[in-house]
Amino acid sequence: MKKIVLLYCIIAASLFATAQKQVNTWYFGKKIGLDFNQSPPASLTGGALISDEGCSAISDPNGKLLFYTNGVNIINRKNVLMKNGNNLMGDLSSTDNCVIVPSPGNDSIYYLFTIGAASQPGKGFRYNVINIKADTGFGEVINKNISIEPQAFEKLAAIRHCNNKDVWIVIHKWDSDEYLAYLVTSAGVNTTPVSSHTGFFITGLEDNAVGTLKFSSNGKNLVAVHSYENNVLELMNFDNTNGMLTNPIRFGPDLVRIPPGLTGLYGAEFSPDGNLLYTSDNYSADLSGIVYQFDISSHNPVTILASKQIIASPEPWFLGALQAGPDHKIYMAMLGDTSISVIDDPNIYGAGCNFRYNKISFGQNVTTPLKFGLPNFIQSYFDPLANPYDFSRTGKCSDHNVAFTINKLTAIDSVKWDFGDGNQSQAQSPINFYINPGFYNVMLIVYKVDCSGLNDTINHVIWVTNKSDFLGLDTSTCGSIPIQLGISNIPGANYLWNTGAISNEISSSATGGYWMEIELNGCTIRDTINVLPRNPPVINIGPDTTICAYKQIVLSAGNISATSYLWNTGETSNSISINKTGTYYVTLKENNCIASDTVIVAAGDCEVFIPSAFTPNNDSKNERFGVITEFAVQYFSMQIFNKWGQMIFSSNDILQKWDGTYKGKNMPNGAYLWMLTYVNRKGRKIYEQGTVMLIR
Repeated sequence: MKKIVLLYCIIAASLFATAQKQVNTWYFGKKIGLDFNQSPPASLTGGALISDEGCSAISDPNGKLLFYTNGVNIINRKNVLMKNGNNLMGDLSSTDNCVIVPSPGNDSIYYLFTIGAASQPGKGFRYNVINIKADTGFGEVINKNISIEPQAFEKLAAIRHCNNKDVWIVIHKWDSDEYLAYLVTSAGVNTTPVSSHTGFFITGLEDNAVGTLKFSSNGKNLVAVHSYENNVLELMNFDNTNGMLTNPIRFGPDLVRIPPGLTGLYGAEFSPDGNLLYTSDNYSADLSGIVYQFDISSHNPVTILASKQIIASPEPWFLGALQAGPDHKIYMAMLGDTSISVIDDPNIYGAGCNFRYNKISFGQNVTTPLKFGLPNFIQSYFDPLANPYDFSRTGKCSDHNVAFTINKLTAIDSVKWDFGDGNQSQAQSPINFYINPGFYNVMLIVYKVDCSGLNDTINHVIWVTNKSDFLGLDTSTCGSIPIQLGISNIPGANYLWNTGAISNEISSSATGGYWMEIELNGCTIRDTINVLPRNPPVINIGPDTTICAYKQIVLSAGNISATSYLWNTGETSNSISINKTGTYYVTLKENNCIASDTVIVAAGDCEVFIPSAFTPNNDSKNERFGVITEFAVQYFSMQIFNKWGQMIFSSNDILQKWDGTYKGKNMPNGAYLWMLTYVNRKGRKIYEQGTVMLIR
């Protein structure tokens, strides 16, 4: 007995180790989620979406979240709305409103399929195209709401083709017994479906379309939950080679008719081995829901119904979706609950499956965090045997002895390696020594014994490097001009900075340490560069100063080694000459740093200059009479008199001048007496007088 238990544990550990990490991060319900990158999975809060029912999420092959969606909006890994990721047409009230499908053979493109809800506008089956590398690696929806089949809602399921590359998307057509299977290949979405008829029409009340559509992880079976008036499970065999559904059977656990307004059966999930089926049932408004288990291995409705087990009847919740996890357990949502329930051992028949009520809590900070739905995935992600063939290298990027590992060894007849340096091998786990550093295109050909053909060819570029200081020497900045950090782009590489950036270069003006990690097809290398503070350039125009008219002064930046200068006058020399008062500033650049300085030039203690004549004849030349020079005064007074001693002009403003008129009339040509009194900045009182000739 101990040996059997030990063997089971080894097999389970092996399966879990090879599980695909693209389903490791879930978001669902009221901004909550689960992180399966640790065991047991950790609860997540702080999501950006509310998902009443259907939703989906996708991570990269290393388990790092890429984006998630409630079928209406898409949120990227920064937890903000993806560019153009709004107004999608997967209704929040749809059971399986969306599923995410990576484009086969293209690591940039993802498809998001959506389906509408019963009794809601915007019904129909559609898809959207996402370029995950757009918007600096945070993704962008580049094509939106492309209609495929308008007469379908609520049901949407995905499974891989038997070649483990392409993906089947299956829906149920309304007012029909027809299932439609669409194939997604490297060429795109084939909108001509494979049609299967089961003889069981879903019609009448539109809510009869409510209920999930779910594949077993091995792709051999498909179950449809038909809720409300039908309240039945429809189980079918699926051929993942041609997309056909066959051998439909129907059975239901309830012996009484479901009262109006209740869903009855809603969620469903297969055990990892495909022999057991679980379903959630809300058959009464007064009693708690029930989780049923059926042994479906016979594919006989009478035998299946006889195997019915009540696994749980948790109060007082309405039971929602059931979904397998990457840890090979089954998770169940209950509307309004604060914790998620788990079936720990779903391959075990009866009570031994270990239903754990409220196993993982989301805390008390979120009111009623759970809704009806859990994420919808390509179910093949939960079947380790369905992984597409791939390989990775081990060790560091600087290792010249490179070991290669194939992700799975099932259904392989033989393999052939080409290491890109002229060496080849037929070993399943080879080691190749690379003499020189560089980038090598490694090709693996897997000759298979399954339905997909003679072979699969997988290509990856690997990097062998001699150095780990790829960021170069430490540098410095004065903070005024950003500096570029990073390397030239390496095709296929993933980058991660301690700032969170994922580009090969970043721009920064802040000092401190920056590390960058490069991952390329299985090897990782990290380097750190320090950005040190740099003293700003020396600049000093000098103190504020004064100037007198017709006497130029020179302003100098005080730095003759700068690479550029720019004065507010537009001049670009180290120094400038000026003859006017005002504010002057200069900006200079030196060693990728910027500095600036400002000086105020005011009027000084200057000699008074007053012209002896002026000509107010409207020719725009010498039109007014007064003090020409600018100089600083504490007090100023000027009067002008005619030949009879009558004062015809007076001003206390040094800038105001006489225009040759008195009371609006032009004064005649001739000599006029002026008298000037002022107190300069030093407090000295000065009196001057003279005559001026008015000439018209």
